[in-house]
Amino acid sequence: MEDAGSPEEARGPHLPDALRRLPWLAWLFVVLAVAYLYWSIRDSTFGANPSIGDVLGYALLVTPGLVAILLPAALLMRHPDARRRLPAILFGAILFAAVQGLLLLSDPLQPLFESLTPAGDDLPSLVPMAAAFDAFVLLVSVLGLAYIAVGLSQARRYRDRPAAAVVLFVPVAAILATILGVLSASRDDFGGAPMSPRLAIFLAGTVVLGILRVAVWAYLAAVATRGRLAGEEPTLGWWLVVLASALVLIALGLVSLGRVIDTGDTTFVTVYGYAIATAYVVGYVCLLVAFAVGLPELDEDEAGE
Repeated sequence: MEDAGSPEEARGPHLPDALRRLPWLAWLFVVLAVAYLYWSIRDSTFGANPSIGDVLGYALLVTPGLVAILLPAALLMRHPDARRRLPAILFGAILFAAVQGLLLLSDPLQPLFESLTPAGDDLPSLVPMAAAFDAFVLLVSVLGLAYIAVGLSQARRYRDRPAAAVVLFVPVAAILATILGVLSASRDDFGGAPMSPRLAIFLAGTVVLGILRVAVWAYLAAVATRGRLAGEEPTLGWWLVVLASALVLIALGLVSLGRVIDTGDTTFVTVYGYAIATAYVVGYVCLLVAFAVGLPELDEDEAGE
């Protein structure tokens, strides 16, 4: 006779418990990630017989966006109550994911931008509204990362340990970004166009936004490093954020350096491009995995409230 109260009672087909506990907001970003992947594959420009290099290159191009969209889902998977307990991190992750939607809107909006603010004869490649939209997208990305970094700092449970070098992360990164940004801007001649107020504003904005982008990744690296040195858990999660920040900073530095260095070696340019894309992808994946493994760990007594 079967024991009706047995814990081994057979259950019908069902989702794993971990997935059943996912909040609806996490499922929303999972669906958006699937839609993004479908859209990316559908709009790919592969020929009849794409090479391995073509597929690899496209995968490197698509993966950061896919990872960014999944970031809120990964956080909510391990912290279903993140809206209450980790609002800054969740808001930052949502902003970071929203950047991909804004990027998808960029191409369809180009005709509108060109009709509203057409490029001048002196700068035929510069559409003011399109440049402003690109700046807005970058600012959303920077703001999202800043919220994530601030949220991680707020979620820490232990005091800092002495680490004087960590204080230098942001200023050193900002100084290097300024140098490379100015050098890069000085090499853009825009077809020999003379300096004008519009061009000066565009160049200054490009340099400033580049500095902000580097600075916020350096700030995230500093927060994660301090957390790991203080003994925050999970250890792997904090280390992965440190690695993610370092890799993205390396990629950003290589991008700026590539605009300064002139080379006609196509093999070098190809390898250089793959190095940048790989650093971006691995960095973004490390950030996703960091939250998937439970970053940041919260006090058990608060979790049970």
